[in-house]
Amino acid sequence: MNWKNWDVTPYYGQIARIRIVDNATGAWGHLTLDNMVLGSEPAKPRSSETTVNLMVNGQAVRTTTGSNSEHLEWKAWDVSAYKGSEATIRIVDNNRGGWGHILADEFVASDITRPEQHDWLDWGRDYYAAVSFSNAPDGKRIMVGWMNNWDYGQSTPTSTWRGTMALPREVQLTQTAQGPRLTQKVVQEVDALRNTGAAYTASAQDIAPGTSTLPVSGDVVQVDAEFSPGTASAFGLKVLGNSTEATKVGYATSSGRVFIDRTASGNEGFHPAFASVDDVPVQLINGRLRLRLYVDRASVEVFAQDGLATLTDQVFPAAGANTLSLFSEGGTARLESLTVTPLHNAMW
Repeated sequence: MNWKNWDVTPYYGQIARIRIVDNATGAWGHLTLDNMVLGSEPAKPRSSETTVNLMVNGQAVRTTTGSNSEHLEWKAWDVSAYKGSEATIRIVDNNRGGWGHILADEFVASDITRPEQHDWLDWGRDYYAAVSFSNAPDGKRIMVGWMNNWDYGQSTPTSTWRGTMALPREVQLTQTAQGPRLTQKVVQEVDALRNTGAAYTASAQDIAPGTSTLPVSGDVVQVDAEFSPGTASAFGLKVLGNSTEATKVGYATSSGRVFIDRTASGNEGFHPAFASVDDVPVQLINGRLRLRLYVDRASVEVFAQDGLATLTDQVFPAAGANTLSLFSEGGTARLESLTVTPLHNAMW
């Protein structure tokens, strides 16, 4: 974040208010705002005395500053407009004060447009304080997390309870092209809850732009799906839906990220930090995306590419919101396979 200024002297003496507008509807897009101040002097933008610049033909065509911290954090430029040009990196330290210096390391040319600071255990908003057990039978490592978030944990629209536990997961290390990665899968004991006799299976089919409701519904289900992106810019599933709302679980092809969009999932206005689009970078395997969803009445747990990436979010849909749909945006995607399996209650 950096300072922006308005000269509001022409409105001296009038009543004014701040209106924050976020009409972004895509898989990514939000506002970050903090520390609004009314003062007699313009706020000074963050110092540019210490910068890293990309120089082409003697001109700085890209520039970035740090975050005023000692932590080395990724910064990224889209330099596709200068393909074929000769460029240099210029590191500038013109700070003359008592404090101020620059730390820079590891300049990389990459096709990754959004470098991540961390490889999160779970990329959703509601997987916290996970505890693992190393003495489980058969040498398994079992992990259980609290499905909630301290930002809004005391404000969730529930009574007699605040958050639940996520399904227990078995975790393992798996070798990938990027090195060893942690994979997660729900423990096999949960399979005993599956009502396989009532499972619905869909044949392979194209997903035309828009939303198509499936001939199956449910608010406590396991969903296994495989997709090919085709020409779509985004595609996936809508769960816990009705005529006006749903929770979207999909894939944005331009960014290569699986997301949960709960901005229209039901009751998302009880706290300003709740409505969100949470996403994780996921590489297609042989051009396809595999998803496994565990949908409960107030939660969605997503396992992408056999558990290489996970997202866990609470949602609070209206009573009776149980429709399941396919969606595609910007083109036609393809559903390769789909199975929806109802789950029996684990309690009572």
